[in-house]
Amino acid sequence: MKLSYLLSTIFKTPLLRTKAMAISIEPISICNLKCPECPTGLGILKRPKGTISTPQFSELLKHINKEVWHLNLYFQGEPYMHPDFFKLITLAKKANLVVSTSTNGQYLDTERANKTIASELDSLIISFDGTTQEVYSKYRINGQLNKVIEGTKALVKAKQEQKSKYPILTAQFLVFKHNEHQIDDFIKLANDLGIDKIDLKSAQVYDSPDAENRLTTLNKFSRYELDEKESLKIKGSYKNKCWKAWSSSVITWDGNIIPCCFDKDADYNFGNVYQSNLSEINNSKASQQFKKQLLTTQSQIDICQNCPLAKK
Repeated sequence: MKLSYLLSTIFKTPLLRTKAMAISIEPISICNLKCPECPTGLGILKRPKGTISTPQFSELLKHINKEVWHLNLYFQGEPYMHPDFFKLITLAKKANLVVSTSTNGQYLDTERANKTIASELDSLIISFDGTTQEVYSKYRINGQLNKVIEGTKALVKAKQEQKSKYPILTAQFLVFKHNEHQIDDFIKLANDLGIDKIDLKSAQVYDSPDAENRLTTLNKFSRYELDEKESLKIKGSYKNKCWKAWSSSVITWDGNIIPCCFDKDADYNFGNVYQSNLSEINNSKASQQFKKQLLTTQSQIDICQNCPLAKK
């Protein structure tokens, strides 16, 4: 894998076969919140909404090459809304995969907290994005901060009761202008709750109303700068390479394989995993053409234009 990536970046063309080591599978493309910088929350996803069935998921795992070791059970949508979410985790663990996911925390009651620990999930990201309801709801529209806090408490308690180190709990805070003053309060809250890790993350914005006004004033947490046309662009210059394109893949709820999590609408569809295995699709003509462009003219790939990993 690393040799293929290294040679490809040197000669500016895809060389040798590649096999993904990590994948993201979308259990559901529907969410209960209306976050204004999320395509799902904005209601602007162009592809069909849906939910992967448990039999489909089981079949999908059979098509994954043996080199895959990590599964992120998340793409668009809220994973805990999937009716068989814990069954999906169990199936993935039986396939000897390290499993992670992310949640907005609105479904983390005591019952689901206990099931989460019992499922042997390896890591879980919980979105906070505010320490008061007023600030929290400016981004997590329709969400209740108290559910996130109480749900996190339930998870920590369940871990203690079940004597488990897992999942590793990460409290995530997207830094915007409206919540940047709460960073210290968030760190204290996360520590008080018994969280394992804290992630202060730069926020991504789209062409939504008032997007520019949401951007943080803290340069450390800002992805963007203004170009000569006074439009927002990711800081830095394009690298014309991306390790993720060689090491990982994203699979939508209906089985389409796309290059990464920035392809929200699955515009770069390399093939369907129910029709061919992951390795074959990742080395298909469509995939090779995408990688070729990535290595030579990455700035012309629209999904790279809002990705901080594309810049140096």
